[in-house]
Amino acid sequence: MLTHGILNAQLAAAVARLRHTDRFVVSDAGLPVPDGVEVIDLALMFGIPRFAEVLTALQPVVIIEDAMMATEARGHDPEAWVRNHFDCPVTFVPHDGRNGFKAHEQGVKFVIRTGEPTSYSNVIFRCGVPF
Repeated sequence: MLTHGILNAQLAAAVARLRHTDRFVVSDAGLPVPDGVEVIDLALMFGIPRFAEVLTALQPVVIIEDAMMATEARGHDPEAWVRNHFDCPVTFVPHDGRNGFKAHEQGVKFVIRTGEPTSYSNVIFRCGVPF
């Protein structure tokens, strides 16, 4: 039995399959997910687990090349949480619309759903490499 790191078997397996340039989402409790995209649902109830807690679990096990967030998150807690956990460029797009955040969810490997109740606590990460 694992005693540290990511204990959730579905999440641990999904993270282990990530390769350079693969993209995945960490979302709040309400982000719609495109059909066919795997959802790793960690949400137990509103606020559990928090978005930042999931970022803390991911930080030591993934290399992030860049991140994308909704413009509506800029200057608010969700942006700070991402920047506090990952040293990578963050780009911003509108949440909705033809080229918005939701449109960029197409083709991600998976979505990690948290219990986060803070609006726009959503990020698309693109994986880097450790060398």
